[in-house]
Amino acid sequence: MGMALLALGAPVLGQESTSTPEATAMAGEQVVINVPGITPEGVEYDATGQRFLIGSLTDGKIRQVTDDGMVSTFVEDADNVSTTGLQVDAVRNRLLVASTDAVVFSDPSAKGKAALAAYDLSSGKRLFYVDLAAIASDGRNFANDVAIDADGNAYVTNSMTPVIYKVDTEGKASVFARDDRFAGTPIGLNGIDFDPDGYLLVSAQGKSKVYKIPVQDPSIITEVKLSEPFGADGMALAEDGTLYAVAMTGQGDSAKQEVLAVTSADGWASGTIAARLATDGNASTLAIRDGAPWYIEDYVSNPQATQYEIVHAMLEAG
Repeated sequence: MGMALLALGAPVLGQESTSTPEATAMAGEQVVINVPGITPEGVEYDATGQRFLIGSLTDGKIRQVTDDGMVSTFVEDADNVSTTGLQVDAVRNRLLVASTDAVVFSDPSAKGKAALAAYDLSSGKRLFYVDLAAIASDGRNFANDVAIDADGNAYVTNSMTPVIYKVDTEGKASVFARDDRFAGTPIGLNGIDFDPDGYLLVSAQGKSKVYKIPVQDPSIITEVKLSEPFGADGMALAEDGTLYAVAMTGQGDSAKQEVLAVTSADGWASGTIAARLATDGNASTLAIRDGAPWYIEDYVSNPQATQYEIVHAMLEAG
């Protein structure tokens, strides 16, 4: 969830029927989604189902998008006001969803939400829904992204309270890590993913930092020394160990949004930008499909948007 969210206003929702899929078009290296006003902040690729899954800041639905040009509702849950980060757990046939309320960015008096929902990946049936703000909150909340470790534990970032939550496979929640370094204005924590070597990589977007946290000892929080600073929105680790991120780079007039490929030769003590691609500034996060990054353009600053794109990022070295 990028800082452009501050411009999000009242949505214009398209008409939708769960029984009549909405038309899209597959155009070369992008999927075009013709569903007005949904602001799809999150995206994930389900390799088994051969579909993208997208969330919505405006209606909270989870939609499935297939390459043959169809969009349909996969999950419609009244508890989801806004949905952000998505994580497929193929081993346990689950979809994990960060559930929140985007009104917190436009209404200073709103407390927001921080919750995690889990659904059966085949049927969309709800498995559990847990209120994370009830576990820990500084008064305002925005659940942003979710990752899972090898045992199926989920980790959820809160952009307005400097906390990472842990939720086990049964839906039991606890505070995994809390640290003032996670705080930021207007965005603190954002993207998160799990490295198979046993630690989390998490973006403190507002401070243009990335932290490494072992899942076995969250008291050990170390800053990744980046070759250049960037404020990452969504992040995803590919199987080859490359960290892909939608991020803001540069400062002032030179600031721009890019998709970055970041590599590390020292177990993420440091990270080097190995490749990059400038976007048009409307991307939010990305998914890994067949080892390659696909980013979603959610046009968060334009609630009147009538279409969105999932784009294959063809990065260039440097």
